[in-house]
Amino acid sequence: MGVLELDNVVGGYGDTQILHGVSMHVDAGEIVVIIGPNGAGKSTAMKAVFGLLKLTDGAVLLDGNAITNTPPEQVVRQGVCYVPQTGNIFPSLTVEENLEMGAFVRTDDFKPRLKEIYEMFPPLLEKRLQAAGTLSGGQRQMVAMGKALMLEPKILLLDEPTAGLSPKFRGEIFETVKTINSAGTPILMVEQNAKQALGIANRGYVLVDGKNRFEGTGQDLLNDPEVAEMFLGGGKQPEKTSKPAAGKKPRKSGKA
Repeated sequence: MGVLELDNVVGGYGDTQILHGVSMHVDAGEIVVIIGPNGAGKSTAMKAVFGLLKLTDGAVLLDGNAITNTPPEQVVRQGVCYVPQTGNIFPSLTVEENLEMGAFVRTDDFKPRLKEIYEMFPPLLEKRLQAAGTLSGGQRQMVAMGKALMLEPKILLLDEPTAGLSPKFRGEIFETVKTINSAGTPILMVEQNAKQALGIANRGYVLVDGKNRFEGTGQDLLNDPEVAEMFLGGGKQPEKTSKPAAGKKPRKSGKA
């Protein structure tokens, strides 16, 4: 059973339907990446998990239990944390105050968790008394992710964590994502830097027009010529590090 599952979800904003039967899942220990063109419904699918839009059909399951259309404040308490692309820190507060704000629903002593976050993100310890808004773009994203991790979530949702960052800082963020995951937190991530994201992903989904188009392991999606031509800029793709197991070619959804 997956930690998180979207089962044929349909929904959007007002009368505008954006998701047309999207299905995906995240298992324990996984990094799962959603890619696709602008307007494909990538961020909308993530917001559907967090209760930020109304679903008219389908189901969202957390550890097998339905959380469909659950308000965000309740989704957080059930173990889902979401880091939006923008507006994800309090710029005037210090790094440490931001992290403490992340523990807002905890009633126990969160100091041990704060220490773990600093161990995970050493640059934040050095700048813990500095206003978060004065940090580099990469370090601000670390604050945003650390703030979410203060609740020790069952799963972390990341929406475009490298948006607007230089190649150097993008690389740092992808390394940070791997660090978070290796510490035991499953991750569902929407990302425009598709090649780098698939390079660290266990699995990936390609959405087009609010529907599943392809799915497979990160490496298989990188090596698939059709996916590369449509979504990865074409050109020569990374050589396969190993022969894909039988039946592991990226699967094109019959719904697309």
